[in-house]
Amino acid sequence: MEENKTNVLEKADSLTLAKAVASVLIEKKAIDVRVYNAGEGNSVTDYYVNATGRSSTNVMALADEVVYQVGLLGREPDHTEGRDGRAWVLVDYTDVVLNVFDKQSREFYNFDRLLPEESLVDISHIIAEVDAKFDINKN
Repeated sequence: MEENKTNVLEKADSLTLAKAVASVLIEKKAIDVRVYNAGEGNSVTDYYVNATGRSSTNVMALADEVVYQVGLLGREPDHTEGRDGRAWVLVDYTDVVLNVFDKQSREFYNFDRLLPEESLVDISHIIAEVDAKFDINKN
């Protein structure tokens, strides 16, 4: 029996959700997408996904696109914050927290420095998949 594709993330583990969020961001040309494993001792979340938008409008569009695409796959965020300011939008799925910043806010808050480099999740395969999907030089 074929799995219902509209609910593939409904009961997915946190890493699968974090990678799905990263994939949407990469596909929509977000800058410097990073996925961090928050660690077992973190009581806030399992994974953080950080990305930069090219403008305040792009920050909103990236956050909205993640909510839309992930929603189509069966997961809705618990809440979002920062929609009014447009410099930093947080989308909270409980087990995955997405932060989309504009360039100035990402540099100012430097949230990435709080997360150790060794907690970075390798998403190079996602980047390669998205690149292959949109490769206009394919035969």
